[in-house]
Amino acid sequence: MRPLAIIEALSPIVMIFGAMMFAVSLVDVLYGDSVSTWFMLSGLIYFIAGFISYKVVDWRYGLIELTLLESLIAYSIAWLLVPCLSAIPLSIELSIPFENALFESFSGFTGTGLTVLRQLDRVKHSVLLWRGLMQWTGELGVIVFCTVFLPFFWKFGRILYSIERPSRLSASLKATAFKIFYMYFLVTVVGIIICIYLGVEPFDAVVHVMTAIATGGMSNYDANYEKVFQYAPTSIYPITALMIIGGFNFVSLSYILDGDLKEAWRIEEFRAYVYLTMLFSLLSFVLALPLTNLSISSSLLYGAFNAISALTTTGFNIGNISIMPSSLKILLITAMFIGSMSYSTAGGIKVVRFIVLLRRFKTYILSLLSGGSITQDVILGEDVLDEREVSNMVLFILLHFITVLTGASLLKSMIPEVDYLDALFEATSAASCVGLSAGLTSPNMPLGAKVTLMALMYFGRLEYTPLLVLLGLILYREYRILKHR
Repeated sequence: MRPLAIIEALSPIVMIFGAMMFAVSLVDVLYGDSVSTWFMLSGLIYFIAGFISYKVVDWRYGLIELTLLESLIAYSIAWLLVPCLSAIPLSIELSIPFENALFESFSGFTGTGLTVLRQLDRVKHSVLLWRGLMQWTGELGVIVFCTVFLPFFWKFGRILYSIERPSRLSASLKATAFKIFYMYFLVTVVGIIICIYLGVEPFDAVVHVMTAIATGGMSNYDANYEKVFQYAPTSIYPITALMIIGGFNFVSLSYILDGDLKEAWRIEEFRAYVYLTMLFSLLSFVLALPLTNLSISSSLLYGAFNAISALTTTGFNIGNISIMPSSLKILLITAMFIGSMSYSTAGGIKVVRFIVLLRRFKTYILSLLSGGSITQDVILGEDVLDEREVSNMVLFILLHFITVLTGASLLKSMIPEVDYLDALFEATSAASCVGLSAGLTSPNMPLGAKVTLMALMYFGRLEYTPLLVLLGLILYREYRILKHR
């Protein structure tokens, strides 16, 4: 492993991050707020530091092509480094404890949306925009932004990019990065225009559309999206559509934007995602009826909207989830655990893994009942999956399940007065990068609980890559020791 190669890969990421932070501070000028000095200075320092570190390594050693292991390590470090750098000016600017600023940054960049900030309507526009931008860039991927805006990054970061966005839409991964960015940007701009037309304040439209398409869910208000819904009720239609679109993988979205709906429908995961969206919306609508005194419109709002938000892992909410019945919470937990499509901006185990799990369970039951005389392959679309692929998917689901249960148990032990179902809700929301809250997340929660939730967000967003890399390094070291004995 070559530390300098990792530094060279991280430097452009810090540059892009610094440039965004510096630009955001200028928003205060437009709204007559006092300029966020720490955002401006920090952004400038980060950009210069990233530029110098890149130039020094490049001048001394030239462009260093990363190996797979170095790419995995750089990828894992980047998702720790960026939130930490963001937390420094955020803590100073808002005069909040560093751990709260770090929590907010982890929640932002991982696209989770859980927040420990209060009285958001009094926070400066630059900070509110930064929260939205963290989610918009974080869910698409800072490495995608480096590929688009820093052409030299591709010369040594192609493996790093393939880890973050392995789906291919064009002849090359580099062309795919540009196409993904343009689609993402186009949908965002169209969403903002529609929301403004429907009566949403321009700044609210920008932030809520960015966090909707990013399936992030951070809002400018303590009441979350419900505040916007109150003064612009028809905005619920584009916001719901954007949440669902955010759950599409970029292959399906490319077909749809090209007008080829038939080709998109041929993708089995896409069909399953549509059916699951309809199923969870219907079930949540039915479960919400008693809560809303059999009001159909209110049940659609408190039930179906929150269910779509949970399945797409967006995190926007209408109503107080903490007082919802246990049956509805369990349904939302299930939706959050599954999540949306693979290679989308959403979290969870992903629909494709859920399909494979059901198929594997079916083949196991058939084999068990027939005494092994009937065996079937696991088929996904037109492809027959080999045993290694199936095992990897089932292993990931098991790992995610164990992580959620462990997180919930830790939360329950640190906050004994909370109900275990609420702890399970919060842990699932963090690990699946959702942002819906049962009321546990607050600025006053124990530090251990904040660390637990941050760890769940981090590992969930990176799909446990750092954990698997660490385990691989340990096993490899053990293997080399045994080999030389």
